[in-house]
Amino acid sequence: MAVEEKDLKGRKTLDERARMTELERLRHSCAHVLATAILRLWPDAQFAAGPPVENGFYYDVELAHRISPDDFPRIEEEMKKEIQANHPFEKIIVSREEALELARKGRLGALGERPQPSKFKLDIIQNIPASEPISLYRNGDFLDLCAGPHVMRTGNIGAFKLTHVASAYYKGDERNPQLQRLYGTAFKTRKELEDYFALLEESKKRDHRKIGAEMGLFILDPEYVGPGLPLWLPKGAALAEELEKLARETEFAAGYVRVRTPHIARQKMYLTSGHLPYYAESMFPPMEMDEHRDERRQLEQRLAELERQLSEYAKKLSSSGTAGAV
Repeated sequence: MAVEEKDLKGRKTLDERARMTELERLRHSCAHVLATAILRLWPDAQFAAGPPVENGFYYDVELAHRISPDDFPRIEEEMKKEIQANHPFEKIIVSREEALELARKGRLGALGERPQPSKFKLDIIQNIPASEPISLYRNGDFLDLCAGPHVMRTGNIGAFKLTHVASAYYKGDERNPQLQRLYGTAFKTRKELEDYFALLEESKKRDHRKIGAEMGLFILDPEYVGPGLPLWLPKGAALAEELEKLARETEFAAGYVRVRTPHIARQKMYLTSGHLPYYAESMFPPMEMDEHRDERRQLEQRLAELERQLSEYAKKLSSSGTAGAV
C-alpha cells in the first residue's frame, strides 16, 4: 500500500499498523499486487497511497489512461500471475536520504528506475516523522515505500476481485492532483469472497435509495444536487412532515425545547465533530466563491434545469388530478 494516508488525519502510526488483523494484512498485500499489475500494463503509472479499508483495499494512481471496468479482467490476470509467482514480501530498512534518492530516480512504486521521479512518494517521505524508521517492501520487481505489515508471500493472498474505480484528490485536498482510486476486495478463501458478493446483492434489493424511488417518495440526483441529498416528492414530503410533527410532540412532552443552527459552518467545526476526517470524500468542498466563479455559474445553470424538470413533474401531477407540492 505504499504508506497509507488517512487523508485528513495523517498516516497510521506504527502501533496502529502492529494491530492490523490478518485480513487487513492480506488486503494490504493485495494492494501491492494490484500496483504491480498496473505497472506491467501501464509502466508510467504514478502511485500515491494504497491502504486496506473496511471492505477491501484501494490504490490511488495518476495515469494518462483512464481505467474502466473493461480493464479489470486484464489487471486481474496480471495480479493472478504475481500471486502464482509466490514472491516473498521483503522488508528493507533505509535511511531518509536513501529513500529520497530512490524516489528521485523513480524507483519507488515502480518495477525499476524511471526517468520521472516518484513524486507522491517524495512528498510522503518528507512527511514521515524524523523519529520514525523508513522502510520499503519488495515483491518481485515491485519496490514500494511502505511501513507494512504484509503476509509472507504473494501466494498467501486468497481470493480477490476488483470492484470499482473512482476519482480522489491526493490527500483529500481539492487543490492537489486528482487521482484514479481503484478499489478491490480480498478474502482468505473463494467461498468467503462469493458469500460477500452474495450479501451485497441482497443488500441492493433492500437499498432505501432504490425502494424510495420505486415508491415515489423521493429522487436522488448526485450530479445536480449532490450525494445523499433527497428531493422529496409529494408522498415523501407528507411522510417527512408527519415524522417531524411526531418528533416535535414527543420532544415537547418530554420537556425538551428546540434550537436552530446554520446548515453550513467553518471547517473547524466538522474537524471537531469528527465528520470531516471520515466523510471528506462525500462532503461538498469548502466554499471559495471568488475562485470558483465559473463553477458557480455552471451550477446555477444546472439548478435552473433541475427546476424546469421539477416544474414539468408538477404539471404532470396536476394534469393527472393528483394534488401535491413539489
